[in-house]
Amino acid sequence: MATVTRTNGLGHEHEVLYSTANLKAYVLDAPNLAAEGGIGKSLEFIGQSLQPLMMNSEGTSGLVNLIMDGSQTTAASLQERVRAWGSSVGSNGIDFSSATVTEGGQILVSA
Repeated sequence: MATVTRTNGLGHEHEVLYSTANLKAYVLDAPNLAAEGGIGKSLEFIGQSLQPLMMNSEGTSGLVNLIMDGSQTTAASLQERVRAWGSSVGSNGIDFSSATVTEGGQILVSA
């Protein structure tokens, strides 16, 4: 029986973030977000303003992971929107005017 060597396909590689649904992962590096969870706080404002499909903030360092519709957003457009919030976000007046947004290249999920 003859064998056929496949030469076409995606050929998944390590250290590449793949999406079959046009999703993009971003990391929002904001100021210290200690005490910013809850009603009227900065984390709620981020969720309401950016409308991510998924969002996660672990700890208080200011890093917020966002899963967004990749056809509607880029890291640059998100960063522009976030910085436009200015210096008085949430009930504690957090300054987002120098926050950065980068496109994520890895997803780590743990229990």
